[in-house]
Amino acid sequence: MTTWPPRFTVAQQAMAAIVEQAKADNLQDRVHLVMVLSEDEVCYAETRSEACELIGKMEKLGVEIIYDKGNIRSHKKLIPTLEKYPNNPILVVDDDNAQCKGWLKTFVEDRDQHPDDIIYGQSLSRVELQGDRIVETREPFAYEQTGNVTVNMKPANGAAGTLYPAHTFTDQRFFDRELFMRLSPTSDETWQWAFAKMAGKTFRQLSGCNIPFMLSAPPDSALWHINKDKYTDIHNAIAAEVPEYLETLKKEAAQ
Repeated sequence: MTTWPPRFTVAQQAMAAIVEQAKADNLQDRVHLVMVLSEDEVCYAETRSEACELIGKMEKLGVEIIYDKGNIRSHKKLIPTLEKYPNNPILVVDDDNAQCKGWLKTFVEDRDQHPDDIIYGQSLSRVELQGDRIVETREPFAYEQTGNVTVNMKPANGAAGTLYPAHTFTDQRFFDRELFMRLSPTSDETWQWAFAKMAGKTFRQLSGCNIPFMLSAPPDSALWHINKDKYTDIHNAIAAEVPEYLETLKKEAAQ
């Protein structure tokens, strides 16, 4: 999980709910909880007291804190954790949801059954080709594919989380901070989707417990408000610089 100043308070609630699930289902030996923070953001004078409160809460909960230099925004959910734990499967989750009872246990059990698959809680969009153009369209009920393998449904990293098996991302361009902040600065999930597709990964929706409870985060703090009209452009910006992405989608569509 990562967070930023407008959500420092609500992130404490989101992580505490996950800690409680780990304890309730005796999963402490199966999961290691991490909060990634931007060094820049925790040093802001105007939000320093809130940052200190968050850090203190994470320490009391036994959550590891990774301080990442600079600010790679939502990308810091995965990139810094993956850099530190390259041989671990990593479940990324948003900071404004309280996951429903049984969510963490379901992820652990699904991962045990399908260790090579990317497992995600929800998808709210579909990615398709229109000629040589990659188009993402909204699919409000696309989270209803519980337990199924899906092909063109892009995981919503926030919502109910996305679990990436170890070594999903081996292309060094994936870790190029200048590159992803130029091509996909506000959508970590689109960047991850593109490189997972190129890696030939299978996507599978979580088998249950994938409807979280929304916490009272500031309504204008969600990146979706920025991205909702930009997703298609982000896909094509990636494809223009990483042509294998478009080639992969074309091969998949031809099958």
